[in-house]
Amino acid sequence: MPIPGFYVWEVPGKSISIQLSLDVVDRLQQDVIRGFGAVPRRGAEVGGVLLGSTEGTGPVVRIEDYELIPIEYKRGPSYLLSEEDAQAFEGSLEQLRNGDEKSLRPIGYFRSHTRDGVGLGEEDQALLSKYFPEPETVILLIRPFGTKPSIAGFYFKEDGEFQSGAPLQEFSFRRKDLAPDEASRPQAPPDRPPRNVPPRREIPRAEPERPTLSLLERSVPSDVNGLAEANKAPKIPPKKGGIWAPLSFIFLLLGVLLGFQAALTLHPRSQGGSDPYNIALSVSQSGADLQFKWDRQSVAIRAAQKGILIIEDGALTSKPTELSASELQSGSVVVYPHSTNRVSFRLELIMKDKDRLIETVEWKTAAP
Repeated sequence: MPIPGFYVWEVPGKSISIQLSLDVVDRLQQDVIRGFGAVPRRGAEVGGVLLGSTEGTGPVVRIEDYELIPIEYKRGPSYLLSEEDAQAFEGSLEQLRNGDEKSLRPIGYFRSHTRDGVGLGEEDQALLSKYFPEPETVILLIRPFGTKPSIAGFYFKEDGEFQSGAPLQEFSFRRKDLAPDEASRPQAPPDRPPRNVPPRREIPRAEPERPTLSLLERSVPSDVNGLAEANKAPKIPPKKGGIWAPLSFIFLLLGVLLGFQAALTLHPRSQGGSDPYNIALSVSQSGADLQFKWDRQSVAIRAAQKGILIIEDGALTSKPTELSASELQSGSVVVYPHSTNRVSFRLELIMKDKDRLIETVEWKTAAP
């Protein structure tokens, strides 16, 4: 029977029943996508501890929360623990088991899966054997994609061993697919007393809300537009004697002339008067995902040394994703599986001498 607020995972012929909180799906999907977007092409894996309760001999496993445990990625983008990571993981797990919240306890392990192959690896098996010897332990493996929703599956013990290969049954790891009759929106974490565990990696605060425009912010780097430098001509305080005011006017006029000459050099009239520093950001919906684009032929894109992409999905802000100059010039589309009805894409181009050009575009739609 359906359970409000939960997705029930069951496999025909198996006695185990896993009840997964839809709130956990909302929040964990954000963490998985944040890691997936942190490293171009492959994406970084994230992992941690599932929290909940078990009952019966089936058993019935209920997952109501989780604890994300960051690592240092000394062994690449996979969730592979170094010696220091293992100590931190063990310390966090011990504190979770000895916490004050007795109704929720560690009942399993989760991680995203961006590496080649399927199923649990040898490192997963070693971690599980060491830290999760309980027979009712469950594992949640989530495979994120750039063009479609993440796919997830559970592993559980049979005769004391976890299954090998792909999960027995996979499912779309997205709330609106698991509960199509519900409004698909991120839910706030349960109102529980804070646990005495190491803090999660902080999410940068969103900037104060600004008027909704197609381009919310734009700044032109001074080294590629001499007119910008002219507008920032130094102010010389007037002094007695009557000579400083004429000199300041001469310096200002000289700055304008030099800036105008630089503008003619960098922006030839053959461009038809168009702005060569408009990188033409756009965002559109493609099925259940968003497609974010820029003009890879733009002068600014071709001159940029690198780019930094930040995505604000509702109240959550992604970790900055760095794009190399070759990635900016060869690719111009980012596919993003959004979770809310308001998403902002900010692309910051780093020019020479560390000058920057920033454009932001926003997508939003009415709530369902």
